[in-house]
Amino acid sequence: MTVSPHSTTTSNLSVWQRPVLVIGDLLMLLLFVVLGRISHGMTSDWLINIARIATPFVVGWAITALAVGAYRPQLWHRSTDFLLRSAAAWLLGNGLAFLLRYFVMQDRITLPFALTSVAFTGLFLLVWRIAFLIWQTQIERRLHLRESSPCDGLRHGG
Repeated sequence: MTVSPHSTTTSNLSVWQRPVLVIGDLLMLLLFVVLGRISHGMTSDWLINIARIATPFVVGWAITALAVGAYRPQLWHRSTDFLLRSAAAWLLGNGLAFLLRYFVMQDRITLPFALTSVAFTGLFLLVWRIAFLIWQTQIERRLHLRESSPCDGLRHGG
């Protein structure tokens, strides 16, 4: 994709930002489940158990992330708002995941499991989202520099 002198950085990036963020969030939740299974030495019935364990966390995250606006367009331009909404989605998403796990899947929720889940989903999701924010900022800076380059007129025949 080329950057025209009349386009904005925002329009060039928005096509892929949200899908990358969503896929990264999903991968972080799956990483949490896989590492949890490995740490407990549970290596049988991988696919079924990973799906069973991950489903409430993925559903809880998705519902709350949408509800609190963690995927709003161009939210990453306001880093504090981006991080606050990410943290809200993480905490509320875990709460919803525990409710789904208990009432829908009829699995017990123990305090150690709840604390570990909150800690590690937070670690994985928030570190990923901070990395995304840093990466996004660097890309936008580079595009901004390219768009405002003094040689820009020469490259575009102007």
